[in-house]
Amino acid sequence: MRYRRLTPADWRTWRDIRLTALRSDPDAFGSTLAREQEYDEARWRELMAPRNGVKVIAVETSGSGAAEPVALVAGVPHEDDAETLYLYSMWVRPEFRRQGVGEAMVANVLAWAREHGWTRVELRVFRDNPVARRLYARLGFVGEGEVMDHPLS
Repeated sequence: MRYRRLTPADWRTWRDIRLTALRSDPDAFGSTLAREQEYDEARWRELMAPRNGVKVIAVETSGSGAAEPVALVAGVPHEDDAETLYLYSMWVRPEFRRQGVGEAMVANVLAWAREHGWTRVELRVFRDNPVARRLYARLGFVGEGEVMDHPLS
């Protein structure tokens, strides 16, 4: 498995894996497949602009040598707190879950946040998602409600 931070030139890659995630697990996101299918190229490019944080994917190489994105996560500046990066859109294809991919994805965003001087990372996770909550707790996130924080020091 390879983990890659995307650049603005990778907007199609982000679009494709994001739409795949929305199609696969529609109840896991705050957006919808129908909404994001309507985004035009300019909107996808805007999402990839460096001022909008980091987008990370996991890529699995098949036996034929084809590279297939199998997970995504994003870290974007928090709308209400200039010191907080917001981790969102965490998704791993079902057949790659419980293999450490999610942990590596989140660790990649936390490393990027530290590299860029963020002091805190925040995320939202549904209370009825104990698997995700345990993952985030193992990685240092704390919180009893849907919002969990990770102070970076």
